[in-house]
Amino acid sequence: MNASVARDERVERGSTLEDGGTDAEEVMGVAGSHGLPAHRVGSAYGIALAAGAALTLAFPEPDLAPMAWVAVAPLFVLVKGATPGRGFRLGAVYGVAFFGTLLFWQSLLGWIAWALLVGLQAAFVGLWGALWAVASRRKGHLAGALVPPILWVAIEYLRSLVPLGGFTWGHLAQSQHDLAWMLRPAAFAGAWGVSLIVALVNSALAETWRSLTSVPRSAALAAAITAATVILVAAPALLPARSAGGREARVAIVQGNVPRDYVGSFFDKELEIIGNHARITAGLRDQNPDLVIWPESSVGIDPYRYPDVRRTLAAAARTVGAPMLVGGEVDVGSQKRKVVVFLVTPEGGITDFYQKRHHVPFGEYIPARRFLDWIPMLDQVPTDSIPGPGPKVFTLAGGSVAPVISFEGDFGSLVRQSTDAGARLVVVATNTSTYGFTWNSAQHVAFSQLRAAENGVWVVHAALSGISAFIAPDGMVAQSTPLWEAATATQRVRFSTGATFYARTGDWLPLGCAAVGLGAVLFGLVARKQPDGQAS
Repeated sequence: MNASVARDERVERGSTLEDGGTDAEEVMGVAGSHGLPAHRVGSAYGIALAAGAALTLAFPEPDLAPMAWVAVAPLFVLVKGATPGRGFRLGAVYGVAFFGTLLFWQSLLGWIAWALLVGLQAAFVGLWGALWAVASRRKGHLAGALVPPILWVAIEYLRSLVPLGGFTWGHLAQSQHDLAWMLRPAAFAGAWGVSLIVALVNSALAETWRSLTSVPRSAALAAAITAATVILVAAPALLPARSAGGREARVAIVQGNVPRDYVGSFFDKELEIIGNHARITAGLRDQNPDLVIWPESSVGIDPYRYPDVRRTLAAAARTVGAPMLVGGEVDVGSQKRKVVVFLVTPEGGITDFYQKRHHVPFGEYIPARRFLDWIPMLDQVPTDSIPGPGPKVFTLAGGSVAPVISFEGDFGSLVRQSTDAGARLVVVATNTSTYGFTWNSAQHVAFSQLRAAENGVWVVHAALSGISAFIAPDGMVAQSTPLWEAATATQRVRFSTGATFYARTGDWLPLGCAAVGLGAVLFGLVARKQPDGQAS
């Protein structure tokens, strides 16, 4: 009688949900089979919210890197066996907590901008949740350990492409930027390989949890999965460390800073910034640098239109006795501009420039501007930047040097094109002054650390108001400057002697993950639900 009554009660509670599932299915799929009491099913969203916020602690500047090894595991547990709708909601809630805290600096440009960016990125995590919910219909610990990380990397890759050229903040690899051994796979598979390892560690922990809380419990399986987790974390250390063995060069960064709360006109402010950089550069003469770097926006006035600016640059190069790479702009009529890095030589002044290829939407250009002119906030971007034709490599200081500009350095696929084209030293010219003392500047440095590890080159990261840094080929910061101080930094670096496997082959790993992940989802669509732990 008791069993019959319990069965009737379960049937009565199993009313259809809007997702197409039942209360009973949600309890078993999201809670019951994961060791959560049925009456706590509603707390799944709270767990997702807390775990998403916890993941932020692994990124700059909290920089608690091991947090990334565990903070995604709760989401893996919660979504497995859920309906696609519930999987999407859980993923989206997780994404809102994660990106909402990670990208808090975006609120300095307005809360609407912050909310739109966070919502868009959270939707990608929601998409991951829906896909994993479908794929998880095929049961088994092996599928549970492999498919979620594969889908995670595929979604990271997707959001690096769309919309409007993509956005890469929050890739799991960035959380490992200060762990040299964890970055070693980047030379073979890009930062995607690091993300995959971190996601695999989380999925292994999730499967360990499931093994210990399922019926029957399997302590032996949990122990085996835990051992595999330890091996995953340690295995990258077996790969060779990257170094550069080519010609040595002495490189100097000039961080001229930005005057805060400036009272004068925009034009006068830009002249002061240029003058500050020129004066600081003159002080480097006794250090005999082979190459001097001025950051992005250090010359905010078109030197082709204003001869005095052009003469200032030429004089600075003559005084220091070395070529300079200088971040600046070139006007194209009254409505367009080019964001560039000028090559300035002691003999000829400005002789060439590299033009930025990938711009920040709504920051450096307005997509579909003619349809959006009615939005007052967009007046802050009065001109649109024009993308350049491709990577450019300069022969400087006895080697091949490629500049990239700010946002471009966030994309491994772009920087590797420069290395594949022959660059053996990379210069990242950036300007993060808009974001004050927030985490944004440190997060930008982390991107450059990944680019160094991916390409096996020294990266010179020059920021207008800091943080500027010299980053070794293994991804470790050799020297850095503080925020919001005028400063210089000089470092002996070496040109690399060849391109890494990743630089030569590109994004083969995320493309493979996308193919395998799609197959797993299609397989899940045609699968019948099986008892948890049963191999399909």
